[in-house]
Amino acid sequence: MDNNFSDNISTASERADFDGLWKDAIKRFLPQLIERTLPALYQDVDFSREPEFLSKELRDSIQRPVADEHNSPLFVDELIKIFLKDGRTEWILLHIEVQGSGGEDISFRMMLYCCLIFAHHRKMPVGLAILTKRRPKDEFIGAYHLEQYGSSISYKYNCFEVYALDDDYLLNSDNPFDLIFYATKKTIGLSGKSKEEKKFSYLLKLTRLLASKGWGKEERKDIFNFIVRAVNLKDEALQQKFIHDIHDFQGDDTMAQLTFVEKYFLNKAHSEGLNEGIEQGRREANFETARRLRAMGMIDNDIQKATNLSLDEISSL
Repeated sequence: MDNNFSDNISTASERADFDGLWKDAIKRFLPQLIERTLPALYQDVDFSREPEFLSKELRDSIQRPVADEHNSPLFVDELIKIFLKDGRTEWILLHIEVQGSGGEDISFRMMLYCCLIFAHHRKMPVGLAILTKRRPKDEFIGAYHLEQYGSSISYKYNCFEVYALDDDYLLNSDNPFDLIFYATKKTIGLSGKSKEEKKFSYLLKLTRLLASKGWGKEERKDIFNFIVRAVNLKDEALQQKFIHDIHDFQGDDTMAQLTFVEKYFLNKAHSEGLNEGIEQGRREANFETARRLRAMGMIDNDIQKATNLSLDEISSL
């Protein structure tokens, strides 16, 4: 399993972060995701065999104009080869779409992807659409049907509506993916300066809750990474307050690496260390220059002008 665990999104970089955020979560917690969304499939999966993520093959099978049609701000797709316990059916393909607001008709896209996947792999996928926000009222979800002059096609797929999940259930669940769903549900639409306090409250609440869970340290760390990236707290003062608050109840046992905390401390340490190293190197070079100038007989005042060292430092050489 991939442990590199490695917003309302408007810019290209934020869209990429949303895409990577969900892809990381799906790869890291695939069994828990299947257990929560497709319990019947969960019973049949052989989790002792590593799943194969075929997103590149999925992209390659889609013509570029089609891919561009639904490249909405909140859109993630995954195609996964999953091995089963049943010897008669060795493996299946699981097609997952994560969709928020915007984008083309989700049912049409699910049907289109099903056709493309079938044509490419000669295997019908199990379709799962994870909807983080309500779709337009006139859009039918869960199935697609098209009929014309006696010919018809129907496609039914699994639809998991994150926005409709019960908050208390998610918070009390023992499935780690439910905290991911809760963070997504509560923070996906929060943006702007006025929402930063609310994002801070959610982040602190989820952090405290996560710290109380009996899950493994690495598991909690990876969930925490998702939560921090999903909440996307940008206010620097609130970031510092959050760092202070979590230190109080986590102590030295940091259960996770927060994205902006990582950036803050790593960048700060790197910057300070780099500046300190540069300054130290410069001073050592100045001292070495001063020694040579003194050995050549130059007076201290002239050496001071050449090296910016103090007279006391020069006289101590």
